[in-house]
Amino acid sequence: MNRSSGRRTRLETRLNALQTPLFLIDAARVILFFNQGCECIVEWPAEEILGQTCDYAVDTDPEECESVCNLLCPPPEVFEGTRSEVPRYLLTRSGKTIPCVIRYTPLLDDQNRTRLVLGTIDPIDEPHKLRSATASQQLHAELAALRLSLRNRFRFSTVIARNPAMQRVLRQLELASHTREPVHFQGEVGTGKEHLARALHFESEQRRKIFVPLNCKKLPPRELKQTVKKVFEKDLDESMPLEPGVLFLDEVDHLSRDIQEIILENYQTKSQAQTVRLMTACSTPLNELFEQEQLLPEFFFLISTLQIQVPALRERREDLDLLAQHFLENENRYQQKQVSGFAPGVLSLFHDYFWPANLDELAQVIQSAFQSTPETLITRDSLPLRLLTGMDARSLGPALPPLIKPLEQTLQEVEKDQIQQALEQTKHNRTEAARLLGLTRAKLYRRIEALGIPLDPDA
Repeated sequence: MNRSSGRRTRLETRLNALQTPLFLIDAARVILFFNQGCECIVEWPAEEILGQTCDYAVDTDPEECESVCNLLCPPPEVFEGTRSEVPRYLLTRSGKTIPCVIRYTPLLDDQNRTRLVLGTIDPIDEPHKLRSATASQQLHAELAALRLSLRNRFRFSTVIARNPAMQRVLRQLELASHTREPVHFQGEVGTGKEHLARALHFESEQRRKIFVPLNCKKLPPRELKQTVKKVFEKDLDESMPLEPGVLFLDEVDHLSRDIQEIILENYQTKSQAQTVRLMTACSTPLNELFEQEQLLPEFFFLISTLQIQVPALRERREDLDLLAQHFLENENRYQQKQVSGFAPGVLSLFHDYFWPANLDELAQVIQSAFQSTPETLITRDSLPLRLLTGMDARSLGPALPPLIKPLEQTLQEVEKDQIQQALEQTKHNRTEAARLLGLTRAKLYRRIEALGIPLDPDA
């Protein structure tokens, strides 16, 4: 026993000393082995990695151990016994991005169940173009590449933006992160305005203070007014134990004038460094609200200093696949079940849909499909009925416009139909039919003859 134990120890020591990056993950996705080659490539010591559970999700914070662990996680199909060669971007502790391919080998027990997964890391040039990778693995790599690129360029890695309009949004967020001026987000319901406001807050100097979101439409006016006062007066209690840094007012078109005056008073009597930063959002353009006198002139000028137009999802087709993968990987976090991507045809269905509720609807569809699927991929059968019904309704197209006939022809058809109904109702008693139609008997005869209505010879 001692000799066998000693051999295992020597083997582990030799594997640990290799410069070839090797790691082991068990069936519960816990990292059990992480050699010196891995330590060198990601710049994290094994002591901080071992024992961590990894999820199949992209993270881009180099200061978080969880980010490195998740980027090492095998696709779910590997745990079902499939060898896989996966393109990846690894993030080092110093913030560098390393393109690589990770080769996963499932290690099976005597009942062909995966007990361990062996991973080896090889740096390469462009992992998202690896031919052996599946479509879902390529999309996972593209999502990582985009998020890491956005983190380096704009510091906003949680915002998926390949679309030119969204790239412009990121440039505006970057500018806004260096000031404390009010910011207004303009866009349809569900386009992610609050998420953008939070991303801006957490990349600003105010990040250590709390973000206070209030919905001006949903909150009762009295409660909304009291909360706004508390935020600006920094009257902290159990409901708000930390100092507020940002007040985010969603659906600001429902904000009453007296609350607008409270906000104006605080901005007029305090310096910019002393007051809470104001962020607002709504779907109606501010100019329209101003013209309709829903906003006080001073309040309009205050919140319209920096306006960010957020595009609808149907205008962001370049981002749709990556957004779907992003929402799916968010569902993987801290779950025993892991889903790697989408079966063939599912993403094309998404492109055919209009997405009237934008990102909120996409996130709900992905969440529902994740809960429904028994597979490692989202299939059409796992998609919620409301999405398929909506797609079927759109495939029918709009109703055909009514056929326009000449007016004279239409009037004759209506008159003929009314006379025939009157004759049938009176059993062809022409005197009674004329009375029902408000005509004289002679005029009824003339109209019957003119319209060519056949008469019952026995009547």
